Amino acid sequence: MKTLYQALCIGGMALMAVSCDYTDLQPTDQIGDEMIFSSVSALKQTVTGAYAQMSAKQIIRVTAVLSDDVIKGGQNGGAGDDTYQWTYTASTGEHADIWSKEYNVINQVNRILKGAESVEATTDEEVASKNNSIATAKFLRAYNSLELLLFFSDIEKADSYGIPYVKEPVVLETPGRNTVGECFDYMIQDLTDARPLLRQAAPDDPVYVSQTAVDALLARIYLYKKDYGKAYQYADAVLQQKSFATMGEYTDIWSDKSNADIIWKLKRAVGEETIGTIFWGADNSSSFEAAPELINSYLADDIRLNLFIADGVDRDGVAVKKVNKYKGTEANVGLADGKMLRSSEMQLIKAEAIAYTDLDKANVLLNDLRRERISGWVDQNYGTLDEFMEELLLERRRELCYEGHRFFDMRRFGKSLYKPVIKKTLEAGNYRWLMPIPLGELQGNSVIAKQQNPGY
Repeated sequence: MKTLYQALCIGGMALMAVSCDYTDLQPTDQIGDEMIFSSVSALKQTVTGAYAQMSAKQIIRVTAVLSDDVIKGGQNGGAGDDTYQWTYTASTGEHADIWSKEYNVINQVNRILKGAESVEATTDEEVASKNNSIATAKFLRAYNSLELLLFFSDIEKADSYGIPYVKEPVVLETPGRNTVGECFDYMIQDLTDARPLLRQAAPDDPVYVSQTAVDALLARIYLYKKDYGKAYQYADAVLQQKSFATMGEYTDIWSDKSNADIIWKLKRAVGEETIGTIFWGADNSSSFEAAPELINSYLADDIRLNLFIADGVDRDGVAVKKVNKYKGTEANVGLADGKMLRSSEMQLIKAEAIAYTDLDKANVLLNDLRRERISGWVDQNYGTLDEFMEELLLERRRELCYEGHRFFDMRRFGKSLYKPVIKKTLEAGNYRWLMPIPLGELQGNSVIAKQQNPGY
């Protein structure tokens, strides 16, 4: 596992050059800096390479196993046990892979941004392409930094330790942790800088970063910052460009036949990571099943119930409830695109954000979504903020399950997590809601060695 220091110090590391089309991400060559920054087209290739290095599977796996939305399957064999039981330490647990993987991508985009300074663009088309590459790199830096911040920092406290928000290639420095407030500010600045440089306004092809994707990420950031006015503003702007999927459109999203609802995604081709095999293998092995509590949260007429969860029989002949959200095909079990930003999430952000000032409007927004997910839904109006927020949290669980939100939602709502199968509770306020800075990082970075999270 690379430490942040090691990842950032690989100044001569070859970036992976891939096709300029994000839908064809097979590596074709290894090239050095002198080639990476030799032309606008080469610059575009390196951005595609950074995109290819991002992993939806890793984040979905760890957040699902941390949360109360899965139970262990019969063929689990102890996989992810530290995460599942909340017994991780600085030296054990999957969080170390997240730290390494996310900073590897950030390292790549920082080298890209530095190298882009010397790339000459002579035509209008080259200028537009170069700007788009720079903007995409800044978007990726902000996106990966937010994921790191959620895992390793107390986002409720702006003056507490955040993450090292690294914006330059590092040679010998050992960067320390910025504050949470500084990290949010840097993300917002990156996205503000990126937005006007992007070629795609609406997400006509959600494989590529668009101005709408920037707005969606800003809406998510402002929700976590509890700046509800701006969260509403950006989520509303997104939905004006791309409305959330209707009931008739919804099924095809999860078989990758439709881009309805999808603002930005990680395209995954045959031979690449298979998100669905987190839960269910091609040999009918069951690593993690859908938790009964999640299953029971759906109404009988909710189209998501049978779309996200299916009956199956594992390789030992035991009936199981399969997580089916990323099922793939018979030929490629579990192969599915990572849906990183969706319009349905924006509708839920709008509803949550406006509830503090206009509960009637919040009820309308929540009912509008439920009407497209639950057959025969009869509108409900929740009369108090507390009652509405309980329903909002429930609807986020139903809609966004296995997309990386549940664990962080429960933390920001100040809830406890209970896993009946192992009879364990992660109480609100427990230090294990934050992941420890990995031991390898502490050993390789003398500054961060003094900035470990409390309890570890």
